[in-house]
Amino acid sequence: MISSAGPTGEDGFQIRMRKREIPGVRRLLYAVCMPEGQPFAGGGQGMRGRTIRITCATSVFILLAAFAGSAMAEYPEKPITVYCVFSPGGTVDTSIRALSQGAEKVLGKNIVIVTKDGGTGTVGLALLAGEKPDGYTLAAGTSTGIVRVPLARKMTYKPLSSFTFIYAYSGAVSGLLVRPDSPFKTFKEMVGYARQNPGKLTYSSMGAGSPLHVIMEVIGMKEKVKWTHVPYKGTAPAETAALGGHVDAVSAGDMTKALNGQMRALLMHTKERYEKLPGVPTSIELGYDYYNDTVFSVFGPAGMDPKVVKKIEDAYAKAQETPEWKQWIDTTGQITVKMRSAEYTKFIEENWDRELKVQRELGVLTEPATTPR
Repeated sequence: MISSAGPTGEDGFQIRMRKREIPGVRRLLYAVCMPEGQPFAGGGQGMRGRTIRITCATSVFILLAAFAGSAMAEYPEKPITVYCVFSPGGTVDTSIRALSQGAEKVLGKNIVIVTKDGGTGTVGLALLAGEKPDGYTLAAGTSTGIVRVPLARKMTYKPLSSFTFIYAYSGAVSGLLVRPDSPFKTFKEMVGYARQNPGKLTYSSMGAGSPLHVIMEVIGMKEKVKWTHVPYKGTAPAETAALGGHVDAVSAGDMTKALNGQMRALLMHTKERYEKLPGVPTSIELGYDYYNDTVFSVFGPAGMDPKVVKKIEDAYAKAQETPEWKQWIDTTGQITVKMRSAEYTKFIEENWDRELKVQRELGVLTEPATTPR
């Protein structure tokens, strides 16, 4: 900071530097403001002194503006931490790692992925909500932690006001999978078994309140059947449970294991048939009127500088052009989404209202467990 002191003589002036000064400003001010042949604390006389003071004050403001602009242009100045709010090896984890490889090349700094899983992604989001909004701590998760789970469970954060919704980069392609040796060849066969054996059929998912859980409960209500949900911290452990025979099926967050032959798809959670598995029916065409519209995205704490947000948006958008990202899309069968902050924020707000309406109509809830703002 720079402050003016009292005059040292008639029409004189003095510039005093406080302890926390901008590096280099003292030397620059000395060069700009000191009259030739005069000491720094001295001053000119009369009109000459006043002219020097005006010139110096103008120079000070120009220098400060230049330094402020330079500081803004330097983001990021250090590595960026991204909380992955789901378990290692799952779809969110592998997606943000693939995408961040390209983003860190654009930003010029390392992006460190740190696992903060649990609570269908809400544990990591709760931690993020308490971080500084400086752009150095972000999170990768899904819209589920904002528009679905808080409807059913009380959160410590406000879904629509505790975050900056930065960039949505992928759309979920999910469905119900069984082992290749499963006795169920079609979804209707599985529903028939559940009807005859209430509560006996088990399925896993990435967590309670996730769309993969909700859609099965919606179907259960409409079919008037009861099956048992076994929640996990992500798609990867949920699939492992199904492959190991610990549950009968998995409501999976991606189609990777169906595409590579490790599992068989009985039902797609998509609005329309999936082109890579065209023979598998969707929840919409079977008359359940519910589908998974989840997007994978990057979040920040509320109150981030729009200029920093744009830098992050640009970096992840460019990362979607890299071979690493395209390979991830091919492997998992997910789809690329390019939804920047303004559009994503609108999407989240509209989805909150729509999901609340749907769950009220289904009789799942009357009021949200968490206040949105």
